[in-house]
Amino acid sequence: MSKPPRGARSFLFLQGPASDFFDQVGRALLARGHRVHRVNLHLGDRLFWHLPATNFRGRRTDWRHCVAGVLDRHCVTDLVLMGPDRPYHVVAAEEARARGIAVICTDLGYLRPDWITPEQDGVTSWSRLPHDSRAIAELAACFPPPDMALRFRTPFALLAVTDLAYNLGELVGRPLYPHYRRHAIFHPLAEYAGWISALVRRAATRGRTERERARLEGGRGAYFLFPLQLATDFQLRAHAPYPDQREAIRDVLASFAASGTAHSLVIVVHPLDNGLIAWRRVALRHAAELGLAGRVVVLEGGITGGLLRRASGVVTINSTVGLTALQEQVPVKVLGNAVFDIPGLTCQAALDAFWHVPQRSDPDLLRNFLRVVAGTTQVKGGYFQRGAKAAAIAEAARRLDEGLPTLPPRHQPARAAYPGREPARRGIVITGASRGIGLALARVYAGPDVAMCLLGRDRARLETAAEDCRRRGAIVEAVCVDVRDEPALRRALADFDARVPVHLVIANAGVSGGLGPDRSAEPADSARRIIEVNLLGAMATVDALVEPMRARGRGHIVLVSSISAMAPTADLPAYSASKAGLLAYGHSLRRWLRRTGVRVSVVCPGFVESAMSARHKGPRPMLMTADRAAAVIRRGIDAGRRVIAFPWLLALGVRALSLLPYGIADRILDGHAATIEPDDENGGIAATGPARETVAPAPRA
Repeated sequence: MSKPPRGARSFLFLQGPASDFFDQVGRALLARGHRVHRVNLHLGDRLFWHLPATNFRGRRTDWRHCVAGVLDRHCVTDLVLMGPDRPYHVVAAEEARARGIAVICTDLGYLRPDWITPEQDGVTSWSRLPHDSRAIAELAACFPPPDMALRFRTPFALLAVTDLAYNLGELVGRPLYPHYRRHAIFHPLAEYAGWISALVRRAATRGRTERERARLEGGRGAYFLFPLQLATDFQLRAHAPYPDQREAIRDVLASFAASGTAHSLVIVVHPLDNGLIAWRRVALRHAAELGLAGRVVVLEGGITGGLLRRASGVVTINSTVGLTALQEQVPVKVLGNAVFDIPGLTCQAALDAFWHVPQRSDPDLLRNFLRVVAGTTQVKGGYFQRGAKAAAIAEAARRLDEGLPTLPPRHQPARAAYPGREPARRGIVITGASRGIGLALARVYAGPDVAMCLLGRDRARLETAAEDCRRRGAIVEAVCVDVRDEPALRRALADFDARVPVHLVIANAGVSGGLGPDRSAEPADSARRIIEVNLLGAMATVDALVEPMRARGRGHIVLVSSISAMAPTADLPAYSASKAGLLAYGHSLRRWLRRTGVRVSVVCPGFVESAMSARHKGPRPMLMTADRAAAVIRRGIDAGRRVIAFPWLLALGVRALSLLPYGIADRILDGHAATIEPDDENGGIAATGPARETVAPAPRA
């Protein structure tokens, strides 16, 4: 597709709210001369979008290839999505950033309830909102005071109807989109059943709840509030130090019990909670275990203004209730990442100290911060109610057309800066992590409970890979090192293992050579380099970590070899030899470590999409994407398989060839011989298949 006209832009929309909000914004952008497209992931998406769209019906492992193609075909300049932490959106944003495409994230507003958020590049942990009081004051001078008057109300019935239509569309349309995987924790039908049960329970206990609330409001300053968040909320799932909100409840109750304060603690269940987790029972059970019976109150139905204003303080993971509390001059302690967790606004001391000295916010800083938030990241209106939607559509379209306010990027790794955060549960090392399968494996393993050490030689690509993994919640160290530099490699790995015991090491770095068009022999220096990187580099990586793993009695070593280790290719003799040596090394290493608790797996992939496979002038049977290959490898590693050879049909054919006499096998292989164009790159990374595994084509700038 041709590029948009000069001055016009091309917008790609992904999943949005359960309403026609994105559709209407798209129409407004079309009227302003821009191009608009959408990718539908399930039938619920189609119900609320009636403009041109691509329907993605593939597996999640094919999503990267699909969205990259859409971005290129439509010459996209701006990617717009709601919920940047949804798995499909994470991948799409990675591909967009690699192409220099603006990523615009929308969500419910930081200011509630009359606002929505359109923000450049990310929200919460990745928000560009400044955290320095001087920068906030300078920026505030550019914007007027925000309109904080309550103008719109969205009836619960409207929310319920649109949500029902959206999710039933997804369920009914499953045959059309058979491989879609939802990001929600609970099945929609289970959530609806839970909501009905919760509504009945709240109606039955409303009188008791109101009496308890009135009693608390009558004793001003005698209690702290701890508002719970929705278990499905990505603010909790992607921007908090707790994998489960129940752990947060335990930590808060334990701190409260140890404080010795005479106050009460009021835990408030979110008004839209689906009731599938018995929060009241969870909280009161832990309270009883800690000797807090009678001092912990659990309320359902949300927080009223009176209950909030009379509290001594609010403890929150990162709920926007915290920002509302600041506006009421109620002290706030934040446990996770929040845009308003700023010195001078919230308590920066430990939670244990907050119970005794809850500090109020600086009024001037708060006024300035509200101006900055509203002026740069907020739009007045909403996604559902007609008047709120009309107001938001007009302003959102204007901002997308003219460009969002520009803020400097904030390089804060998600989840990496929580005070008192426990060390990550797993340490993972991946060499050759800047491209191809190495990068795909890094993304697959990145998560909130992981600390990663990514190694490679391309510093720029390695930093991009590290940022991708941080956005998925991992703590990441990027180490630019050549695996042939054994002293530097040992120092880097020993230093990382001393801080985060390595649970998994994937030796993936590799290079390939290839014969020229005249099929002349590989130069000796090229062959030597291939052996040093592919075989000796992998052995050096293992050697640096195997003794600490043995001492701990646990760990998993993964060596990335190739199908060509089983069926050497004529065009890559040194490469085939290095991968065959790696396969033999893995088998021997496994036998040596069999009684130590350290497992060993050897990965033998077939053809994977890469620069090398593109240079392969011949058949590329069962070619797969790097993402799909990484998913297969992860499943094999999790299952503890000794050899992970795939695709299985190709691996079976190769094994069958090995049983034939050499002469017959050679004739069969020669019949499918191919020319490999010379590798003129300076040290590609990580090989796969009968060729190379991790060198991906450079993305378009």
